[in-house]
Amino acid sequence: MAPVQIGSDGQLVPLGGPVVSGPQPPPPGAPATQGVRLSLLIEFLLQRTYHEITLLAELLPRKTDMERKIEIVQFASRTRQLFVRLLALVKWASNAGKVEKCAMISSFLDQQTILFVDTADRLASLARDALVHARLPSFAIPFAIDVLTTGSYPRLPTCIRDKIIPPDPITKSEKQTTLNQLNQILRHRLVTTDLPPQLANLTVANGRVKFRVEGEFEATLTVMGDDPDIPWRLLKLEILVEDKETGDGRALVHSLQVNFIHELVQARLCADEKPLQDMYNCLHSFCLSLQLEVLHSQTLMLIRERWGDLVQEERYVPAKYLTLTVWNQQVLGRKTGTASVHKVTIKIDESDGSKPLQISHEPPLPACDSKLMERAMKIDHLSVEKLLIDSVHARSHQKLQELKAILKTSNPSDNSFIETALPTLVVPILEPCGRSECLHIFVDLHSGMFQPMLYGLDQAMLDDIEKTINDDMKRIISWLQQLKFWLGEQRCRQSVKHLPTVCSDVLHLSNSTSHPVGNLSKHKLFIKLTRLPQYYIVVEMLEVPSNPTALQYKYSFLSVSQLDGEDGPMCAQLLQHFKPNLEHLVQDTTGRGTRPGTKRKAMPGDQGDPEPKKPKRSGEMCAFNKELAHLVAMCDTNMPFIGLRTELSNMEIPNQGVQVEGDGSSHAIRLLKIPPCKGVGEETRRALERSLLDSTIRLQGRNNRTWVAELVLANCPLNSTHSKEQASTRHVYLTYENPLSEPVGGRKVVEMFLNDWNAISQLYQCVLNFSRALPEMPSFLSLFSEVRLYNYRKLVLCYGTTRGSSVTIQWNSNSQRFHLALGTVGPNSGCSNCHNIILHQLQEMFNKNPNVMQLLQVLSDTQAPLNAINKLPTVPMLGLIQRTNTAYQCFSILPQSPTHIRLAFRNMYCIDIYCRSRGVVAIRDGAYSLFDNTKIVEGFYPAPGLKTFLNMFVDSNQDARRRSVNEDDNPPSPVGVDVMDSLMNQLQAPQQPQTMRGGAGGVYPPLTSPPPNYHANVTPSPSMMPTQSPGALDPSSPYATVSPSHRGQWPGSPQVSGPSPGARIHGMSPGNPSLHSPIPDPHSPRAGTSSQVMPTSMPPPRKLPQRPWAASIPTILTHNALHVLLLPSPTPCLVPGLAGSYLCSPLERFLGSVIMRRHLQRIIQQEANLSIVNSNEPGVIMFKTDVLKCRVALNPKNYQTLQLKVTPENTGPWSPEELQVLEKFFETRVAGPPFKYNTLNAFTKLLGAPTNILRDCVRIMKLELFPDQAAQLKWNVQFCLTIPPSAPPIAPPGTIAVVLKSKMLFFLQLTQRIPVPQEPVSIIVPIVYDMATGLTQQADIPRQHSSSGAAALMVSNILKRFNELHPTRQGECTIFASVHELMANLTLPPGTRQ
Repeated sequence: MAPVQIGSDGQLVPLGGPVVSGPQPPPPGAPATQGVRLSLLIEFLLQRTYHEITLLAELLPRKTDMERKIEIVQFASRTRQLFVRLLALVKWASNAGKVEKCAMISSFLDQQTILFVDTADRLASLARDALVHARLPSFAIPFAIDVLTTGSYPRLPTCIRDKIIPPDPITKSEKQTTLNQLNQILRHRLVTTDLPPQLANLTVANGRVKFRVEGEFEATLTVMGDDPDIPWRLLKLEILVEDKETGDGRALVHSLQVNFIHELVQARLCADEKPLQDMYNCLHSFCLSLQLEVLHSQTLMLIRERWGDLVQEERYVPAKYLTLTVWNQQVLGRKTGTASVHKVTIKIDESDGSKPLQISHEPPLPACDSKLMERAMKIDHLSVEKLLIDSVHARSHQKLQELKAILKTSNPSDNSFIETALPTLVVPILEPCGRSECLHIFVDLHSGMFQPMLYGLDQAMLDDIEKTINDDMKRIISWLQQLKFWLGEQRCRQSVKHLPTVCSDVLHLSNSTSHPVGNLSKHKLFIKLTRLPQYYIVVEMLEVPSNPTALQYKYSFLSVSQLDGEDGPMCAQLLQHFKPNLEHLVQDTTGRGTRPGTKRKAMPGDQGDPEPKKPKRSGEMCAFNKELAHLVAMCDTNMPFIGLRTELSNMEIPNQGVQVEGDGSSHAIRLLKIPPCKGVGEETRRALERSLLDSTIRLQGRNNRTWVAELVLANCPLNSTHSKEQASTRHVYLTYENPLSEPVGGRKVVEMFLNDWNAISQLYQCVLNFSRALPEMPSFLSLFSEVRLYNYRKLVLCYGTTRGSSVTIQWNSNSQRFHLALGTVGPNSGCSNCHNIILHQLQEMFNKNPNVMQLLQVLSDTQAPLNAINKLPTVPMLGLIQRTNTAYQCFSILPQSPTHIRLAFRNMYCIDIYCRSRGVVAIRDGAYSLFDNTKIVEGFYPAPGLKTFLNMFVDSNQDARRRSVNEDDNPPSPVGVDVMDSLMNQLQAPQQPQTMRGGAGGVYPPLTSPPPNYHANVTPSPSMMPTQSPGALDPSSPYATVSPSHRGQWPGSPQVSGPSPGARIHGMSPGNPSLHSPIPDPHSPRAGTSSQVMPTSMPPPRKLPQRPWAASIPTILTHNALHVLLLPSPTPCLVPGLAGSYLCSPLERFLGSVIMRRHLQRIIQQEANLSIVNSNEPGVIMFKTDVLKCRVALNPKNYQTLQLKVTPENTGPWSPEELQVLEKFFETRVAGPPFKYNTLNAFTKLLGAPTNILRDCVRIMKLELFPDQAAQLKWNVQFCLTIPPSAPPIAPPGTIAVVLKSKMLFFLQLTQRIPVPQEPVSIIVPIVYDMATGLTQQADIPRQHSSSGAAALMVSNILKRFNELHPTRQGECTIFASVHELMANLTLPPGTRQ
């Protein structure tokens, strides 16, 4: 029994692996079954399919489209049936595994049974028959001795060696010797055999001979012995016929066909008497037939794909001839009737079969060019298209020769020539002629028709020429004459293309019939000068009788005029012919570098050329008309000056006319006198005329549209610091761009020049007056300003302590006004000029009185105040009023005049600031009318206490004596203006005023000298010593002032009996900004720091009675005091820890406090828990709640904060410390910056809360004000009176955050205490306190962010745990205890942010 094992697939297989070969024979007695592997079956199917596809790819290209489709469908059907059967077999095989396994087991068991029975039978037969007579053979002693002694077995039979071991191969030398002998036999055979001459190209090598006939075949033969009777043996046959155009790179003869031919040739080699001749005839005949078939196939494809009806197959007989027709005019539709048909026939010579394919033409080809004839009679390239092209190429050459003969007949000196590469006749039209200017006449190789081509010619005209010369070739002569004038016109157009011109063939003139312009030649060109639209250059083109290829040009100058405006017809004015010798003029002017011996080239026709010259291929300079270009350039350059001179003469401006400058390459017009300007004084006119040395106008730039007027002036009245303005004479260059709509040199240029001269004159008058006043300029103005630049067109003054600001003065001709421009220079470059806010007012003032000295005085007086005013906040803010989404501007700066600035605070209060000389300003309440202080300006409210607040900033050295109470009580009675003037004279008399003379009627303000030193003449009075009175100033206040012992007399103060405020301050109105008070010089040593830090030992200012008109009287402040008043600074009289982070100026704090006091009055009237208490004190608001009595008033020490004084109604639970915390919280967190209405409203709601709730809130306020007193807490607390932006979305930010009903809702902001310097974590906690149950818990408000939600959950848990551990008792408030617990125990996980 054969050993078996279990295979990898679970089947029983014989030991040694499964059967991989073909099917095994069945065992004896088993049913005969044959099987095949599935992989082998799939491989057979794939090979069969691939074989059929290969056959289709080789056979289908030779069949028709319908046959190809039928074969493809049949192949697809057969293949599909096979693979469907295979699919069914595979599906069955996948389901027959178990049956197959059982059958295999049964077969295996049957086989084992048979083997067992057969083995027993064989053993029994062996024992009974064979072993009975069996004997051992004799021992092989010799063989054993050989093996044991020698280790070999040499006694094997020789038949084993002869039948198994192959003989040794022959050596290379033997092979080479054999091949050489075979080569000798082949050569002998070739010499003794009749060899055709076509097989002369042979090669004998390696025992074989190779015959090669180019383009037909290659045969390799040999002989099998040296006997002459042994026939030739054909080893290899290769067909060399190729179809390089339509064969797609494949062999033209199938391998089966080659094998058939191989067998046929071999048979003839064995049977024929002349084997090689017969072989050649057979193969040559086959190759010629194949070549003819290839040419026929190419013809069909040529007709189908490219040529179409241009070539036709007349007749094709396989293996005989192929006839084609070309240039069939009837088919092309060019002519009707009979016409010659050009035929090309390709045939096999029947008389001599050894010849190649023969070519014949009908009609025969002309004997024009041997090379063309030779190419048209050969077909060795086996390309029918190339053959047809060579044929029509030769016929095209013949047609062009006929056309050239016609040209030669009409013009004996014709220089036309034929190009053979592409049949083309090149005809020069106008000599000298460039290659692109020649008329090229092609012959269409497909149709045999003439096709003209000329660069730039209209296609319609080319079509006409083509039709004409194809009908009659002699009519080309007339066309050449027309093209000559056309080309001459094109040359003229190209010559002036780079110049500012417009060319036209026709010019419509209203008087062309009566004007000489109507008599010009028929062929002419009008060239319009675009910069001078009223001028034209006319070019006439005339025939030259002796030379048909030459033209004569005649040039004329034409001027036209426009009738009835711009859209009316044109009328010819002047027609003037240029001189005929322009070419010499061009050479003289443009060819200055030409050597003396050079000669001008002769024109065509001067003398006959011995040989015709071909047109130039490069350069193309012969097409450039130098005379015309020179004329256009000369007119374009000179005519603007002529037009400008005409305009100057029309405007009666004397000039010297057009002058030639330099080497004659430039022109200029020199003015003798410029007309005087209106609005300028006679003295200024004379001074400017004396200083003007020269005035010249030139053209500049490549486009000739830029005019430059050069003015040379001397005796400049001002000396500037600019490095280019130090010479004795100044050159001023005025540039004008001529408008495109205006002719160059027209009236517009002269008007612009006169406008600039007017601007120079106006500015010169100001500068002249300024220069006269310079010797008397005060010293502080000399230090304050300098003349940086004066170039007669603008004056640049730099001013300031560092001269970092600049003002530029120019005269604007369009608006006929002076224009001022402000800027910064030097280190301040890039910053904003502080005077920009009053630029409009400065400009108006300067135009009313163009006085430079007065302008510098105003700039000096206003620079420091404007620097301070610019520091005020002007950005709109939200949340200032009850409507949180409405923005209000904090300060609005409203300039009224150069020295009068009005400040509007939140659209409610108005402050007027008047800038005065000598470093002081006057400030008043702008809500009062300037003309009647009993009337209020509409839209503004008086600011109560403003006078008292401003007096705190008055310098004692400037105002030595306070007003008395009687002066405030009794307003001054009105007096006349003359009394005011007399008072001014009395005040200025002891000061020895210094006056300045001003030019042109300018009046400068009086400047006074400083008074004697104050400290040298005044001894301190006892009232100036330190006192401990209750009204003493806080030592920390920076606004303490001295006792008013001496005060300067100011014309507007109530000390002076004078007119009413409306008449008394007439100098402060915008119409009279030059009123100045006799204030000491701010540059004196005592005026520098008196307003910055005042003595702390001075008593507080007297509390003056509040009079409604008191603030309308101006208060005098120095610039330093104004700077302190408007500069943002910390709130005074507050501990630094209690002051807020919002910095604002003292003026903003005062006005904000006044607004908050106004808001408080309205809030008290609206709150039900608050009631107003009448008070006799001005500026004091008193109200009360159920248990508290409150008094709100401005801080008497500085008037910058609003203070709350709280006293309980009766002795209750309130301690002085709690009341003090409540007052401090009001002053620092409620009534302080940024002065919000809702903050104050929320605080008043807290005041109306029950006592126990209010006390807990006060204790929370204490933790906020004094966080250091609770160092054991982890968080700092802030009581939010308005909803912060980061709060939960319950209401818009800025809304009142305190709600008091049956429950109380308020917001706290907790900030984590972190010792290390990093950003602390802050969370907003909404707290709800239930007055009925006494529970304090977090308000349930949906959160958006996960981090804030986690913090809110922890806060809620802490408050819930506190409520559980500390149950409420009757009358006890748990707000503070719950908040304290939260601040002590709240711990957020890392990364939690609000």
